[in-house]
Amino acid sequence: MTAVAKKKQESISHTFTLTVEVDPFWIAYLTHYPDIFASNYVGYWLRGVENLPDLGWLCWEDDEKGRYHGTEPNRKEALRAWQAGEPLPKHWFRLDRAAALRAWEKGVEHWGATWYEDADASSYDAVIQLALLGEIKYG
Repeated sequence: MTAVAKKKQESISHTFTLTVEVDPFWIAYLTHYPDIFASNYVGYWLRGVENLPDLGWLCWEDDEKGRYHGTEPNRKEALRAWQAGEPLPKHWFRLDRAAALRAWEKGVEHWGATWYEDADASSYDAVIQLALLGEIKYG
């Protein structure tokens, strides 16, 4: 064994910039269709409240208090801010093109550039939580 092999190697940290292909269906799936809000995806913690083609979804982080659609806290303020492109009240999120791209990026970070090929409801949920909440808080 050489002296180099015996000596403990120092960790090297490096930031990479990676360009990957994003499936256009992923963007459409998250921004135009309600399927992602099924309870086996993100619907157990995130509610799609409103959708507009150019804005994607206005979403509310469910507080598990059994609120009916239309009775979410700060709903009118959130709707106005969403449409105006302003910051949203606490527990409100945009599931738009930018959020979909952040979610894709989280998938690449965790599972590699081909993550979507083997993705399922659990991985969709994880990347959306990471993109919107910055952590995996549910599930």
